[in-house]
Amino acid sequence: MKSKIKIKDLVVVISFLGVLYTLFFINIFKAPDDLSFSERRRLAQFPQISSGSIMNAEAMAGFDDFAVDQFVFRDQFRSIKATFDMNIWLKADNNAIFVVGNHVFKTDYPLRENGIRRLCSITNYMYEQHMQGMNVHYAIIPDKNYHLSDSRHLSIDYGYLAEIVRSSTRDEIGYIDLFNVLSLDNYYMTDTHWRQETLGDVVNTISMGIGSDLRFDAGAYAFERFSPFHGVYFGQSALNVRPDELIYLVSDITENAEVTSVEQPGTLLSVYDTNQLGGMDSFNIFMHGPQAVIRAENPYNESGRELIIFRDSFASAIAPLFLPAYSAVTLVDLRYIRPDLVGMFIDFSDQDVLFLYSAGIFNNSDSMRSPDQQEFVSPFIARGAD
Repeated sequence: MKSKIKIKDLVVVISFLGVLYTLFFINIFKAPDDLSFSERRRLAQFPQISSGSIMNAEAMAGFDDFAVDQFVFRDQFRSIKATFDMNIWLKADNNAIFVVGNHVFKTDYPLRENGIRRLCSITNYMYEQHMQGMNVHYAIIPDKNYHLSDSRHLSIDYGYLAEIVRSSTRDEIGYIDLFNVLSLDNYYMTDTHWRQETLGDVVNTISMGIGSDLRFDAGAYAFERFSPFHGVYFGQSALNVRPDELIYLVSDITENAEVTSVEQPGTLLSVYDTNQLGGMDSFNIFMHGPQAVIRAENPYNESGRELIIFRDSFASAIAPLFLPAYSAVTLVDLRYIRPDLVGMFIDFSDQDVLFLYSAGIFNNSDSMRSPDQQEFVSPFIARGAD
């Protein structure tokens, strides 16, 4: 009997050591990856070794980050951990990510009043510097969590957020209410963003608020499809969730619009950058994703009427749908250009102006540049892998 126990223990020890050393040698010979598509970030690389980095422990700290990021089967182990946390330990979320029905959500809590007022002060600054007397409006895009009725998860008070924004924004800037226009069906299941093909009512609501006679006509577009679309939450959740289908709306106007970016002078771009499909973030197909200032001109509209949208990433998807009513639509992202330098690239005159930000950006406005942030030599702010 004792001999059988010893043999069993020996088998366990040998198996454990076999797995341990197998993973060890695989990690030694595995070429390091530059990017994690599931986590949408750059992975730590092997640190530079020098006497100085060894003495101040930078080398060891860098190696710790490298070892964790480059560990073989990293995504599989993340998935196992997430499954145990959610299904075995019955945790409400996995690193603030949780699933309800077919939708993946991320907790954004608590409400940060100072951050909300900060973004409002930037909006007021832009109005005071460039837009007095112009047709200027703003709207708040509620995020997915606003439509979640599951009370187990923390959620900010969206009514109070909207109240803070209205009380902190100049009265001359008109408010367009989108909270009752959107539902959970307007958002991707695995991503934070809204689906372009569902935004007809949003286009109509904003157009009426601005004073435009544009009404969305789905029949004017061909619906192009791409799948599978793995949204930002697909990899972050590390769970077995169903990917989305990405649909983008194509017309003669979107196909022939002349798109230019101040970051790529002299280069003629397109409304839809299909090279982004299947890449790190397929949602960047819309207006080339993050851009400081990007402009689309409609060759079929000679009215001279223009729309300027101060925005986050949500507006990339809806901007092409405003083109039929305008000679040009310009997007400005103050995460990547200082507010006091916008006038270098836009001649403000009698354009329609819309400040269109998601509730998440209001509640986390640290990414937005203030006019007093003078430490940047270039007007454009560098972007990482995301």
